[in-house]
Amino acid sequence: MKFLKMHMVGCALLMGALPAFAQVSTSLSAAPGGWLVTPAEAREFKGEEGFNEQPALRPRALMPQIDILKPEVLADTKVKAPFAISVLFKGQSDAAIDPSTFKVLYGTFKVDITGRITKYVKVTKEGFALEGAQIPSGKHRLTMQVMDEKQRVAERELRLEVE
Repeated sequence: MKFLKMHMVGCALLMGALPAFAQVSTSLSAAPGGWLVTPAEAREFKGEEGFNEQPALRPRALMPQIDILKPEVLADTKVKAPFAISVLFKGQSDAAIDPSTFKVLYGTFKVDITGRITKYVKVTKEGFALEGAQIPSGKHRLTMQVMDEKQRVAERELRLEVE
């Protein structure tokens, strides 16, 4: 039975049925000048195309949550860089958030820019606050992910237009 389960998982992996949390393979090193995403990377990784893409549907279940407190992005609202990003994590009563699993993915290609944020802030079980986020003008999509101690994934997108 154990072999059958491992075989089924292996087949799912070969068929591309990886969870969104495991699909990231590219990670970026630090950017000059404190940029989270440089203007060249925004073009290269198709930030605007990612902004326009429909969000993935996630199953509703007992899972952790990510609340974005800042910036307050409403329809037709633009932010000016640098701006603040403030995020609150909410675990379920049966499992706390594991801050070591936090990731921030950028654009259509979901490039990992986590290190560029964690360089400036400490991510805790409660979340984080970053002052002075630098992103070039244009439309951008940041996907934030975190898991709880039962390895349930919370995912939240921050779509914003920077002036």
